[in-house]
Parts: sequence; structure tokens; C-alpha cells
Amino acid sequence: MRKPVVFLFIISVLLIQSCKKEASTVVLSGPVGINDNRNVGASAAELLASDNYTSLTVEVQYSPGMQLQEQTFTNLQSFLEQRLNKPGGITLQRKQVASIGKPVVSIADITSFTDQNRTAYTDGNRITVYVYIADANFDKDNVVGVAYRNTAICLFGKTIQSNSGGINQASRVKVESGVLLHEIGHLLGLVNNGTGMVTPHEDGDNRAHCTNTNCLMYYTIETTGLMNMLNNAIPQLDANCINDLRANGGK
Repeated sequence: MRKPVVFLFIISVLLIQSCKKEASTVVLSGPVGINDNRNVGASAAELLASDNYTSLTVEVQYSPGMQLQEQTFTNLQSFLEQRLNKPGGITLQRKQVASIGKPVVSIADITSFTDQNRTAYTDGNRITVYVYIADANFDKDNVVGVAYRNTAICLFGKTIQSNSGGINQASRVKVESGVLLHEIGHLLGLVNNGTGMVTPHEDGDNRAHCTNTNCLMYYTIETTGLMNMLNNAIPQLDANCINDLRANGGK
């Protein structure tokens, strides 16, 4: 079983190893279709190529006060259109939902919330991705987001908001976009987690991440490394990651 990928704000080897061990115990379950109840990376080719699914719907749900910045949605749409072969179109749906009801949540809490609130599922020639922005912190310190199913990710809005947009902090758009696109990258199978490598570039110490320190998929991009880049330039995929996506059906 491939482990869900968890992301941290603070560079800490101990935290990273702890999260990896925690994630390995997660069991996916719930009243969802089999196509949307698989491990992270399992739908990489389906998301990238048009062989099975010609269109994509991204259902974005956010708890009160957790709405993403408008530019973040624009960045998401642009990223998806640039990398995915979806001739039938890519649609973003947004909706406010209830609070998750806890200040600190676990993977089990997130999956339960997903099963109760997600409305768009993969069907026919349309594949879907679910994005939830929680009004809670994760039960591992400084975690920003998690990819927990093959078509589902969660961002922890409270953590993001408290670490962006202030004095000597990166902009809210940069942090939201960086974390969100990094998470999407994992759904697309990066790195070596559903999408094979054309050239070896997986970080051996940080599974499913790129060795290039300037790449969107480098493991510290969503950590203090991202926070300290005050020029607010959003990291991009490097050539190796792009080549991997293209080889698996993407653009």
C-alpha cells in the first residue's frame, strides 16, 4: 500500500519521519465509488490523459472563513490546463460547507467529512478531484495539507492563514497556491508515486519528492523554504517532473 503524502511548514527530519509512520496506518473506507477510493497516485494516468476521462471537475469545498484567494483559483485552473489532456474541459466548482467541528483533526476525521460532504464523483467520461479547506489544524504539528485519496486532498486553512500574508511572511496567494499545486502534483503521481520517472530524480530521504531544490515538488517548498521566499514567486515544476507527466499522458 502506498502511503498518503503529508506536508510540513517547518523543516524537521523528525517530524517528516513521524508523519510517514503515522500515515502508513490509514485505512481508506467510506460510501464512495471505487474509482475515488484508492491510494494517492492511483489515478495519475487517468487525470493526465484523455484515454478514459475526457473532462475534469474539481469540487472545492471550504469551511467558513477558509475561502481561497481568487488568484489561487486562477493559478489552479492554469496549472491543470497546462498539464492535463482534458479536451472536454476543466471545471472548478466552489461551495462553502459547515465547519468540520474540531480544532484539531485526523485523517479519519477528514475522510469522514469527505464522505458526508463530497458530491462530485468520477463517472462516465468525467474524472473528479475533491479539495477541502478545513477550519482546523492537523493532528501533526505544522502540517499544511494532505493528499489522502487518489482524487482527494485537504488543506489546513487555519495553519496557512496564520503563516502567510503578514509582515515578513510570504503572500497568502503564494502559500495557498504552492501548497495546493504541490498536493495536486502528488495526485498526478509525482514523484515516482503513480507516475514513473523518465530520469531518476526522487529524493531518497523524502519519498515522492523531487531532488531539485527549485522544483515545486521539492519537499521543503511547502515548509519554511516557501514561507521565506518573499518575492512571492510560486515554485514551478522542473523539467524532470514535466517529462514524467508527459510520459504518463499529460502535456
